Amino acid sequence: MLTASVTPLAEFIYHSDKVVFEAMGVYLNGTLSDSTWGLFVIGAISSVLSLVTLFLYKKRMVQIRLSIFNTMVMVGFYLYFGYILYHVNRVEDLQFQRVGMGMIMPVIAIILTILAIRKIGADEALVRSLNRLRR
Repeated sequence: MLTASVTPLAEFIYHSDKVVFEAMGVYLNGTLSDSTWGLFVIGAISSVLSLVTLFLYKKRMVQIRLSIFNTMVMVGFYLYFGYILYHVNRVEDLQFQRVGMGMIMPVIAIILTILAIRKIGADEALVRSLNRLRR
């Protein structure tokens, strides 16, 4: 998610001008056209949340809940990106050029977080079954 916050998300052509969409703003021919600092904040929150979740390994249920919340934050990143894209410029006038690394990394983060939730749940089930055997 930090990579999504600091790398270009997408590039477009707008009336023969180059538009670079980043998490901190929309740049038209290299100059800041519109500020989109909210995307950067969402990416930073998701990154910090992932780091906090990593160190809560003794509290597996809290880890699962924070991971689910983090997944919703990452989906919110895409929803907010779409909202900004449709409200900053007329989408009909934008001609797509390329997807940046910043748009791919949240998808990878969502997939890895879902896999982590599954494995944390399996660990919790194993610990609970071992606790039943001890009694």
